[in-house]
Amino acid sequence: MSKRFVMAAMFLGSVTVGSVGFADEAKKPLTKEEAQAKVDAAKTDVCEKGKKFLAEQKAKGRCAAESDEAAKVTCSAATSKSVTDLMTKCTSGKPADAKDKPADASKPNPDAAVIPKCHAVEKDDATKLIAEAEDKSIVKCTSALMAKVKEAKCSDVANKGKKINYTTQFDHMIGKGPTAKKMKDGNSGVTCPKK
Repeated sequence: MSKRFVMAAMFLGSVTVGSVGFADEAKKPLTKEEAQAKVDAAKTDVCEKGKKFLAEQKAKGRCAAESDEAAKVTCSAATSKSVTDLMTKCTSGKPADAKDKPADASKPNPDAAVIPKCHAVEKDDATKLIAEAEDKSIVKCTSALMAKVKEAKCSDVANKGKKINYTTQFDHMIGKGPTAKKMKDGNSGVTCPKK
C-alpha cells in the first residue's frame, strides 16, 4: 500500500470524525441557561422597540409622559415589562401620570380629554359638522351621534319624513400598540319622523 494512499485514508478519516462531531453539536438541545439567554435577549429587543415607538408617538404630540418615562429605562429582560406597560397606557389613551391620583372636582377629568369622539359631517362636504358625540365604545358613540343628528336635523320642518344621510368620522383606534389603525369613516343616515 503506498504511503500516499495511507495519508489520504487518514485525512478522510479525520474529516469524517470532525463532521460527525459538528453534526452531534448541531443536534444538541439548548441548555436551560442558553434558552433563558434567548428569552432575555428577546425581551430586551421588545423593550428597545417599545422605547422607539413611544419616542415616535411623542414626536407626533402624543404620549409625552410615557415616552419620557421610557427614556429613563435601561432595557433588559427585567425592565422590559415597565416599557410594555407604558406602551399599553399610551395606546389605551390613559396618561401615565394619571394613575393613583384622586379626582379633583374643581379640575377637568384628565381622562375626559382622551375619550374618543365620533363626528357627523355633511355627506357632500366633510368640512360641515352636523353633530358629535364621545364614548370609548364605538357602538355607544355612533348611537349617541345618531340621536344628536336627529335632534339637529329633524327639528327643521322641511326634513319631516326625510332620510338624512351623513358621514361618520371616528377618533377611535382599532387594535392596540404599533399595529393600531384609525377606524375608517362610515356612511350613516337617520330618518326624521313625519310628525
